[in-house]
Amino acid sequence: MKTKIRAMVAAASLLVFLATIGWATASFAQTPTTSIKTKLIGNWELVSVLLNQTAPYGENPRGTMTFDANGHFSVIVLSGGRARNISYYGTYTVNDSDSSMTIHIDGSSLPHENGRDLKRKLAFNGDELVVESPNGNVQLTWKRAS
Repeated sequence: MKTKIRAMVAAASLLVFLATIGWATASFAQTPTTSIKTKLIGNWELVSVLLNQTAPYGENPRGTMTFDANGHFSVIVLSGGRARNISYYGTYTVNDSDSSMTIHIDGSSLPHENGRDLKRKLAFNGDELVVESPNGNVQLTWKRAS
């Protein structure tokens, strides 16, 4: 009788163990990675602007950037330095495979930018986002607005 009970307990323990491993593996395999678009959606506040490792917008530039789920964006950067204020808006697409986005500028405070497509590399670190030109000479750091 004791042998039967031990065998049943061992079998039940093995089933629980196998079920747990199966659940953990299935959960891990099904955990989706968050897409760049999902991470971008929302409002961002400007932290810094670097152009060729200088800060022409000053040490504390102000600005906001917004991305919506339908692929539209807008950016406003107010200068605290020698550079002039800039704003632009348009549409965007993302490329998860190379952590980049391409923005299409529909309108800008700099008329020569209207109609341009610009590719930008993206790096997320918690609630911080660094947007960088492909050659690295333009770098904007943003934090998610609360």
